[in-house]
Amino acid sequence: MIAYSIISILSLSLCYFIYLAFVKAKNHQFSRFFLLLILVGGLSAPLLPISNLFESNLPTVNLDFNAEDIFAGHPRELTIEASNDLSSEQTLIPFEEKKPNPLNILSIIFGLITSIFILRFTRNLLLIYKKLKISNFGKQGKYRVFMSKANEESFSFFNYIFIEDERNKTTLEYILAHEKAHADQLHSVDLIIVEVLLCFFWFNPALWLLKKEIIQNHEFLADEAVLKKGFGKNDYASTIFNFCRAKQTSLASSFSFINTKKRITMIYKHHPSKLKLFLNLFSALSLFASVLVFSSFAAERSDPKFVVLLDAGHGGIDPGNLQHGIQEKDINLKIASTLQKLSDRDVEIRLLRDEDEFIDLKHRLEIAKTSSADLLLSLHLGGGNKNGVQGFYNPESSSAAASKEIAEDLVSVFKDKASKINEGKFIILQSKKPSVLLEVGDFASNENSNYFNSEVGQQKIAEKIFKSLKTIAENR
Repeated sequence: MIAYSIISILSLSLCYFIYLAFVKAKNHQFSRFFLLLILVGGLSAPLLPISNLFESNLPTVNLDFNAEDIFAGHPRELTIEASNDLSSEQTLIPFEEKKPNPLNILSIIFGLITSIFILRFTRNLLLIYKKLKISNFGKQGKYRVFMSKANEESFSFFNYIFIEDERNKTTLEYILAHEKAHADQLHSVDLIIVEVLLCFFWFNPALWLLKKEIIQNHEFLADEAVLKKGFGKNDYASTIFNFCRAKQTSLASSFSFINTKKRITMIYKHHPSKLKLFLNLFSALSLFASVLVFSSFAAERSDPKFVVLLDAGHGGIDPGNLQHGIQEKDINLKIASTLQKLSDRDVEIRLLRDEDEFIDLKHRLEIAKTSSADLLLSLHLGGGNKNGVQGFYNPESSSAAASKEIAEDLVSVFKDKASKINEGKFIILQSKKPSVLLEVGDFASNENSNYFNSEVGQQKIAEKIFKSLKTIAENR
């Protein structure tokens, strides 16, 4: 969240300066399009996997070895992982209450401020609705024209137009034409989009600057539309100069004096040549595309994926626990494969084995040591009379503290009262990186074995584990 906020502010700020340098006051219709484009693009670019388009597909590593070579001369000797009797290997560890996470406090503050902006947005809608209810109106084609009290602003909201009734006929004609232009061009849609974005991205200063530019460009567009109807430039400019209001409803397009000097200047300004206009607009779009790519790459580098090397326990000649003809090794692999499909831009699941093959424990450990993964997670099913989900970590590992915390997070997501955290000195947990052996339940009963062997059960287990991994990735 913090990385995204910084990159989105930088991205939107760059887009803002591109607009000022190449687009503003060149072509008002394109300016409107470009402003909306950079609003959406600047805020979404850090979330888009644009960088993936520039990455080549690397071949997967082939674990080229043979089980017969490993057991040459010892065909019956087999090291079984997480055997049914773990009493000599484990110590029960109680859960510890975690300290408050500063990121959670920031999330609460963000939520409160966002709620205030949502209330502000709702209030503005209600104010407009209230005006519609208490004001008298007359119909002019598709427009509803409301006559407001003296010293109140004139504005439009979609096809609803509010104008001050104490004005001379000529002035009212200019104002009405101006507000109709706002209504015809649906400027209220732009303002609603900006206000909704501000509810959630209020912390982005570039968004506030772009809102100001959007409102100003709306005025330029409305002025341009009025002049195209044949109104004189001098008379219309005089009306703009004499008609001054300091207050504006944030969701409405008003006949405003805020940018009077700029509006009058724009009325008399000569448009650039078509070639110069084309070069400016082409440069703006090219630079905008560069900003999108930069933002995507920056987000990818600043917030790298949390990579999990997932070890589907057992395999090949090692079936693991057996229950009514169902082999643990097969279920472990199915859950692991389902879990891998859930990988996203935040969490990447890599399988230590992706088929039914035997890999010696020491060789698995070597693979884990040479891997760039952030976590080694060994997936198993419990046997015997153990109840609940079991999480194991090695207390003698250099990453014992991190491994224990991850084990707690993984176990807690199952919300099983019988779940436990254990110390276990298994070979697979002897890696220097955080390593956890997770038993997702007891395989001994018929009910559990049928659940583990079903696609529904495997999907639910995978989703719970991935949910926990997402939380771990966010809080690392």
